[in-house]
Amino acid sequence: MLKKFIAVLLLATCMVSASGIAYAAEQDKGETSLTRGAASLFVPGWGQYLNGEMENKSGKIKTGTMIVLEIGGIVTTILLGTLVGYPVIWVGIGILMFNHIWSAADAYAKAPTGPEVAMKGDAVAR
Repeated sequence: MLKKFIAVLLLATCMVSASGIAYAAEQDKGETSLTRGAASLFVPGWGQYLNGEMENKSGKIKTGTMIVLEIGGIVTTILLGTLVGYPVIWVGIGILMFNHIWSAADAYAKAPTGPEVAMKGDAVAR
């Protein structure tokens, strides 16, 4: 019984090794979109810059808006915190939270679509 099993295993190994193997090679497994989304979560506009959105007019306007919102949120938080006090300070913090989440979601969504799957030299986009 063991000899038959070894013979079948050896025959299958020879057949598989002699035939061509098709495989899909991937370069990026989605790390790019996560990295760019995380970069924009910490510094709004950074992920958009990494995505190359600064090359066109709409990307510059959007990133400029994110920068203005960030500066406005910081100034609002400081002014409301020093002049008014605790409960109203959340207006400035809310602006900052909105800006960071918007920037991260946009950078993640606009990141390059990811890897191309290639088989025998012909590129197939997903």
